[in-house]
Amino acid sequence: MGDPGTFQEDLTALGFRPMQDRGTGVVQFAAEATPYLTYWVHWNRPEATVLFTWEFAVGEFMDARDLQIGANEPLNQYLFPKLDARGPQDISFVAQEMDRADQVLRSLSLLEG
Repeated sequence: MGDPGTFQEDLTALGFRPMQDRGTGVVQFAAEATPYLTYWVHWNRPEATVLFTWEFAVGEFMDARDLQIGANEPLNQYLFPKLDARGPQDISFVAQEMDRADQVLRSLSLLEG
């Protein structure tokens, strides 16, 4: 596994910023890709592993386009992957998962059945 200091520097270079460190060894980082898409990294320093996930503020996205979902509570409606990705403390793993999320979101079409 790589140097923890370098890994954190690499996360910062990708736009991640620390969000939470409760002293348990797991540090949470977030990067806002767009006003609606946020990537999350939960870095388990003792184990040198990463849990990667993302959230898309679909309610706010639709609201900005004068559309609504259900009762139109845009601040409480998010799209998430069914499964989070787990991998090594390796910036290439994080970058690969960011690319995978981007591909999934770009492949969505409201006109396909």
